Amino acid sequence: MTYVQFPYEVLARLGTNLGDLSARLASKQRGANNCVGLGSDGQDRIQQEVENFRSEWKTSINNLIDDIGNWGGLSKAIGDMVQQFDSQAARSLAPPGSGP
Repeated sequence: MTYVQFPYEVLARLGTNLGDLSARLASKQRGANNCVGLGSDGQDRIQQEVENFRSEWKTSINNLIDDIGNWGGLSKAIGDMVQQFDSQAARSLAPPGSGP
């Protein structure tokens, strides 16, 4: 089994950055809302296909945004938890009278 070590500050910062990315992606969604010019001479089918694609795209991008946010929250929680554990362990192991 391979173990990877990351400084907890990096995990917490990564979590914050992923959360920010998720929020930015969610706020900047744009789509083909108005496909004018379609709808006559058998082009209703084209309009419907564009709408179907847009719907599938929106579902996919929303899932991606949620996943990025969830991974960010998890990474930050792990980083914060490890930092807290490390600080408590260091205080517990310090000689009496050596710190605050």
